[in-house]
Amino acid sequence: MNILYISGSPRKKSNTDILLKLTMSITGGEFIKLIEYDIKPCLACWACQKDGECPIEDEMTEKLIPMLLKSDAIVIGSPVFFNNISAQLKAFIDRTWCIKGQLRNKIGGAIVVGRKYGEESAITAINAFFLKHDMIPANRGVCGIAYREREILNDTEAIEATKRLGKRILELGEILGIK
Repeated sequence: MNILYISGSPRKKSNTDILLKLTMSITGGEFIKLIEYDIKPCLACWACQKDGECPIEDEMTEKLIPMLLKSDAIVIGSPVFFNNISAQLKAFIDRTWCIKGQLRNKIGGAIVVGRKYGEESAITAINAFFLKHDMIPANRGVCGIAYREREILNDTEAIEATKRLGKRILELGEILGIK
């Protein structure tokens, strides 16, 4: 199964990355950090709806969209910023409008890390992305509580939920006949 792990965290070695990589250790896959890519914001020009592709030339159109289309499952992680996802992840999500309908029936997984508030809003934003693209959310999502570097390792509930997410993704892949 081709699984793409996407980190919306701008921090190096972030708590979000720790949870994403823990899930990836169960399922395998490829890990990317959005901060390492040139992703321009959506211009709401609607050219993609007319021409079938995004007219913005950057790494989103050249690298990330082909990776999304090739994947069988997409696991998205974000820190909680102002009760929502990071700016990097929001720009990424907005730019996927040009492939609306092409992610249908791919498996989605959501992981967020915050400080005891805002996690639900961030999970809702990621799951809305999955539903907008007719994807199959693996579960309701994983919410971790942490702030300082590696603090997420103290959140045993999030660690266990992350492992369950990995197992659920594999289970759904088997049900869908994805190898």
